[in-house]
Amino acid sequence: MCTLVILRQVHPEWPLVLAANRDEFYARPATGPQVLMESPRAVGGRDVERGGSWMGVTNQGLFVGLTNQRGGRTQGSAPRSRGEVVLKALQAGGVDGVERYLDTLRGEDFLPFNLLYGDARTLRVAYARTGQSRLRREDVPPGIHVLPNDDLDSPALPKVGRAKRMAAELVNQPWPRVEAGLKALLADDQLPPLEQVPVPPEGEAFPRDFLQQLQALCIHTPTYGTRSSAIVALAPGRVGHYLTSDTSPCKGPWRDVTSLLDTPRSPA
Repeated sequence: MCTLVILRQVHPEWPLVLAANRDEFYARPATGPQVLMESPRAVGGRDVERGGSWMGVTNQGLFVGLTNQRGGRTQGSAPRSRGEVVLKALQAGGVDGVERYLDTLRGEDFLPFNLLYGDARTLRVAYARTGQSRLRREDVPPGIHVLPNDDLDSPALPKVGRAKRMAAELVNQPWPRVEAGLKALLADDQLPPLEQVPVPPEGEAFPRDFLQQLQALCIHTPTYGTRSSAIVALAPGRVGHYLTSDTSPCKGPWRDVTSLLDTPRSPA
């Protein structure tokens, strides 16, 4: 993913609401939400090329989502896939299990990434960076936050501020208003002025006008853009809503995949 919008403890019914856009090359094959594993039962998208995932949630309300760190693609390949991290974290079943799993990882084994993980009670971000053996971690405080292709709430990226301003209008609103507002946020394609576009990391040779396109929340370029979206609402121990658009959110349609989290009953 490239943008994760977080509403933590700002809605009366759902303590944790997440809205996410996945930006990727159009040629890279992927599927929409499906059952990723049965124990615990987890649902999320699947990257066909490497077999991993960028985001998933378990039926007990554990959320895991990964954004690539900007500039990471200039560092070549890595021995392990970042999509593997999402699957293993979901398999851990809970926040404590994810923490133990992250303790086993070395940052240099992966291209840089940012991992959001937690539930309606506890939410954290872990950062894998080149040259750092241990993943740095921080708690996500209550409020509205954005995890882009950089640190949480990075002031360097104009899209972060725009997403936070749009999400702030949804605080304490009824769920239908929140759902509609988040869909509009994810579909927003407004570009910042060129002078606000951050200077690319060293070694990244993309032209400035292309980088400007990447600062839209919903990205459209000839070869790369927003491929899918998701909205998830969590309460302690359960998932209230899991909505997805399997194409650019400005095109839709959206569908409700919450029922995929239901554990099938054994035949009588």
